[in-house]
Amino acid sequence: MRLYVALALTLLAPQIAAAQTPPAALMPPAPHIKPEDRIQVSPHVNVIPDKSVPLVTNIGIIVGDRAVLVVDTGMGPPNGAKVLAEAQKLGQSRALYLVTTHVHAEHDLGAQVFPASTKFIRAKEQETDITEFGLAQAQNFASRSPAHAEMLKGAAYRKADITFERDYELDLGGVRVKLYAMGANHTRGDTAIWVEGDRVLFAGDIAMKAQPAFSSAYSNLRQWLASLDRLEALNPTIVVPSHGPNGDVGFIKGYREYLIDVRDRTLAEKRAGKTVEQATDAVTAALVARYPDRARLAGTIKAAYVEAP
Repeated sequence: MRLYVALALTLLAPQIAAAQTPPAALMPPAPHIKPEDRIQVSPHVNVIPDKSVPLVTNIGIIVGDRAVLVVDTGMGPPNGAKVLAEAQKLGQSRALYLVTTHVHAEHDLGAQVFPASTKFIRAKEQETDITEFGLAQAQNFASRSPAHAEMLKGAAYRKADITFERDYELDLGGVRVKLYAMGANHTRGDTAIWVEGDRVLFAGDIAMKAQPAFSSAYSNLRQWLASLDRLEALNPTIVVPSHGPNGDVGFIKGYREYLIDVRDRTLAEKRAGKTVEQATDAVTAALVARYPDRARLAGTIKAAYVEAP
């Protein structure tokens, strides 16, 4: 009998394994950066687009006469290595700088493969986020598929060489770049990158096509609106977001319209005595046709409810 049971289990093992493994069609795509898709969006600015693939980010490579600035690294060391190789191809022997729009895994966790000579610049609040949250988000991403886990294997946050509190200016040689610490918007350490002469803005998650994501307890609707005012005052010609297609100042105006609409409707519900759950249901019902991402809409409503007097 034991022999028969063992034989049956042997024969059934492949079927059991197949049943436990999701079909390939249901597995999320591996978040690979594709340098071969790189485009030049202005005289000094190159972008490796994410092609709207989940957990891939738009990468910036800004080339001056003396130095190159890379914006974001992709998720994990393998992506970081591809971004580095592309930056070295464009910059040749130029000095290398690196900045990340925020510390989420798909933006920051490829930095460790950049050479020690690279000057890594962080807003101080990014370091605060790293201290508090560590690799928790990366571990969540790694659990999504074996491909994600492999990409994040050995990933760690790289220590900054330069930190700043509000603004930091770089001269790459004929190209002036300003880095702005934007405060608690999508994350506490959001950083915007402004390529002054080219009028190109790397807005991170502060302004893009997709609805805003209030990703932590520190996300603040009032601060986000102030950040949009600050970015619009730059009058950018091109806005490169963290995710999705490039755009223009319309991304900033669209986010402002959305946040004000949610804020005002939520305030009215709160003043009418509604609980946060009731307000979320009511405002979602009113706006979901225009803003279909229910999860992000609910996050914005809850943030607005907390801030409402």
